[in-house]
Amino acid sequence: MITNDNPPVTREALVRGLLEILPADRIITDQEELFVYESDGFTIAKARPAAVVFPVTTGEVVEVVKLLGKHGAQIVPRGSGTGLTGGCVAFDLGVLVSTVRMNAILKIDIENRVAHVEAGVRNVFLSDAVAAVPGGGAFHFSPDPSSQRASTLGGNASTNAGGIHVLKDFVTSNHVLGMEMVLADGSVVHVGAKNGAYESEFDLPGLICGHEGTFGIITSLWIRLAPKATSFRTIVGLFSSTADACNAVSEVIARGFLPAAMEMLDGRMVEVIEDAFHFGFPRETQALILTEIDGIEAILDEQQNELVEIFKKYNVTSITTSGDPAARAKLWKARKSAFGAIGRISPSYCTQDACVPRSMLAQVLAKLDEIGKEYGLQINNVFHAGDGNVHPIFLYDDRDEQQVRNVLLAAEKMLEYCIDIGGTLTGEHGVGVEKINLMPYLFDRPTMEQFFRIKHAFDPEERINAGKLIPSEKLRIDLLKPARQVPQ
Repeated sequence: MITNDNPPVTREALVRGLLEILPADRIITDQEELFVYESDGFTIAKARPAAVVFPVTTGEVVEVVKLLGKHGAQIVPRGSGTGLTGGCVAFDLGVLVSTVRMNAILKIDIENRVAHVEAGVRNVFLSDAVAAVPGGGAFHFSPDPSSQRASTLGGNASTNAGGIHVLKDFVTSNHVLGMEMVLADGSVVHVGAKNGAYESEFDLPGLICGHEGTFGIITSLWIRLAPKATSFRTIVGLFSSTADACNAVSEVIARGFLPAAMEMLDGRMVEVIEDAFHFGFPRETQALILTEIDGIEAILDEQQNELVEIFKKYNVTSITTSGDPAARAKLWKARKSAFGAIGRISPSYCTQDACVPRSMLAQVLAKLDEIGKEYGLQINNVFHAGDGNVHPIFLYDDRDEQQVRNVLLAAEKMLEYCIDIGGTLTGEHGVGVEKINLMPYLFDRPTMEQFFRIKHAFDPEERINAGKLIPSEKLRIDLLKPARQVPQ
């Protein structure tokens, strides 16, 4: 269900105005082509936009934003569309403003460890480009979401993306020094640093990272380049119970270790990975922990041995250690391909995202199993265990409306449980439309009111991405209504 108090706007009027700003080959209006843009990675939330536009300069973004504001149309920023919360879905004749063709690397400054990039540059493309310049091989952009081959840096900043290796190196907001952003009225703001050495009094880049496209449209960023690890050890531990695996993770962190990454797969996901990549993992394995430590070569073996001893304390059934780069690359490729491998066993899936105290991981997985049985759903788990960032994968068939409803209800129950035990709604995916109804469950009224004040400081008329991240009277989405937005 959509509620919108805006005066009606015709699609024809929007398109005519857009054609005065951009060439026809950078505007999509054909209904069949628009079908591709009706959702992001959260495919339950769907709506076909009135149009998709591809500006290539900040000036063009400004002109598009002014036109859409004049017509009262919702402005919806979009990168590659790899988000997982419906944050870049254009409801109610909204127009998608895609930054994917703003993909130039404007400057790589190794001396100051900073890069200036347009918002549409893909995550891995930046690191590849840095490696190609003299002296750049020692640096990279550290956050590595599983979608990094497709996701854009503007999108990473908008969602404050995380990834497998952010346990030690931290999320996107810790690597964005400054940015250029177009506001709803067409004005352009520059916040933060431009050269790697400038600190502002207010951390506006930190505030904007994670705004989920509700403040404005990011057009360029100044990115911190982090040193690459040169020495590492990879540790794979297999366990006969998820509780033992979770408790091992909790103790590793409690003992003061800070691995570069610490991932966990439950038994169902081990089977999926094994079927896809044939590592030789026993099918009776109930949990797998994939850990990486990096640092000074001389002390890594000692740290590795201490981690092995902790794993043994929690009844590890098999443990493998390696410093081989080829083996490491294969393992991480398998981990990052885990969600794609789900396509082998289910026609549809929904990946959830919450963050919980690490000491509660075992209880959370047990509760998820209970919720899955209650709603008749299979739930697989692969997640950033070291962060306490759980990613249960709900398997279902999108053609069955009752299964879709059960997924949404089960996910809501899971999220409420995570909040009740001291966790939070999201570790890295964001809120979008998927979790927006739970924002008042997590935050009290004064906090929610402050969120509204911040939103309105950037976008007082809610022209940009209304109804995402925080509730809006201007546009409300009810995902539990049958026949959501477009036919399935």
